[in-house]
Amino acid sequence: MNSIYSMDLSFNFLIQAARVLQVKNCDDKDLKMVYNYAVNLDNETLMMYFDNCSILGFENDLILYVEIINALIYIFEESEEYEKCHVLKLKKDECNKIINNKN
Repeated sequence: MNSIYSMDLSFNFLIQAARVLQVKNCDDKDLKMVYNYAVNLDNETLMMYFDNCSILGFENDLILYVEIINALIYIFEESEEYEKCHVLKLKKDECNKIINNKN
């Protein structure tokens, strides 16, 4: 599969996830899908997010991804699913390392 095509699909999923989380209109199935996607992104995709800026108001697409991670952490803290929070925080740390190393 073409990496630009897969990047577009990946980013489109991020946009949809952000919208679903923002309007707080997600059921357990949606939440599980967003969580699974978020924690399974590889380092190469995270680096591509850092190198792209698709939305005005965000320095790069990785910042949007971190915002989604933060929203998920909040949701899972509210429902006391701390193992998921831990996994998400590790992913957020991964992102912060990329951001700090590139700046």
